[in-house]
Amino acid sequence: MNLADLRVVTWNCAGALRNKWHALEQFDADLLVIQECEDPAQAKDARYLDWAGDYLWEGDTKNKGIGVFARKGVRLEREPVDVKELKFFLPCRINGDWPLLATWTAAADSG
Repeated sequence: MNLADLRVVTWNCAGALRNKWHALEQFDADLLVIQECEDPAQAKDARYLDWAGDYLWEGDTKNKGIGVFARKGVRLEREPVDVKELKFFLPCRINGDWPLLATWTAAADSG
C-alpha cells in the first residue's frame, strides 16, 4: 500500500464507541483514529473487540482513551516512548514505515 492511498478517518466519538462503531463502516477507512473510546480489550461486547481488529489504545481509564484501529491488512506498531509523559498522544508506526502521532486534544489536568 502506498502512503498516498491510505485512507484515514479521525473522530471524537464522545464515548460508547461499542455502540457507534457501525457508523464508521461507511468510510471504508484503512486507519481510524478515535478519541474518547473504550479499551476494546476490556469491553464486555465481544463484537466490539472483534471489530477492533489490530489496534493500539491508551487511556487513563478503561472507558476513555485514544485508539488507533487498522483495517485491510494495515499493521500497527507502538513506538517505544513513555506514553505517560505524552498524555493524549499515541505514537505508532504504520506497516513498519510511516510514523503516525495520534492525538486527542483534551484539556490536561493542571496539577
